[in-house]
Amino acid sequence: MPSPGARWAIGALAISLLAGCAGDAPTSSTPPPAAATAVQPVPREPPPVAPWRGDPAREPPAPARFENPAIGRFHMRMHFRDLRRIEQLLLAGKLEDATALAPGLIAQIDDPGLARWKVHAKEVANAAVELAFAPGLDEALRRAPRIASACASCHADAQGKPVFPAPPPPLTDTSTAAARMARHVWATLRLWEGLVGPSDDRWVLGLQVLAATPLPFTALSDAPQLAAHMQQVARAQLATRPTAGLDDRAAAYGELLVTCAACHASLHVNVR
Repeated sequence: MPSPGARWAIGALAISLLAGCAGDAPTSSTPPPAAATAVQPVPREPPPVAPWRGDPAREPPAPARFENPAIGRFHMRMHFRDLRRIEQLLLAGKLEDATALAPGLIAQIDDPGLARWKVHAKEVANAAVELAFAPGLDEALRRAPRIASACASCHADAQGKPVFPAPPPPLTDTSTAAARMARHVWATLRLWEGLVGPSDDRWVLGLQVLAATPLPFTALSDAPQLAAHMQQVARAQLATRPTAGLDDRAAAYGELLVTCAACHASLHVNVR
């Protein structure tokens, strides 16, 4: 649970929420590179029924006009940084350290250019408050992706998605534990980009690698069984991809994070 000081900060920041979370996001994204040979090719465009894409026939909104664009860019970059750090801390089992960062995701900049996305800003703030008061580590791992989902909803509505650098190809599967763990890490990074973007291509790339990458047998460990569960979740998401919404993807990503944490604990892995 957050400390009394953190609770006060969370309450004060939630009350003072003033603007949205659209930021100064780019209006276009760079298509991902061709997948490695071990990964099946991904269609360039997801089915138009995917609800997280919004209405493809809708005209894009006028770009946001910031009084101070530099502050807007800095604000968005800090949100991205804090979201990634929260996930890393939770995977390392550091619940209090992770929830202490939640107030930074509640605070918003006061800029008239963000007024149109005020509803999305409230959704981000509400999700951050829920994370701050998560009763335990597993629940925090499930709640953290909801913040990314709220950010993605704003990006999709504003039709201004973040541009991620082209990812390297996934490591070749040599059937060793080290190689397969590296592939899992690569896959979760693509899933994160796919969720917060939102990017269907990145999301599917991550799912395909997870679905095809088990872990070898490890004595006195639940790791292979947990990895098999991750494969099941990934395959289920691939099957429901055309109609799954952002909330569905956030829930699936949270379940994958819980499984990752359980696997690390079973293997006594120290995540930093």
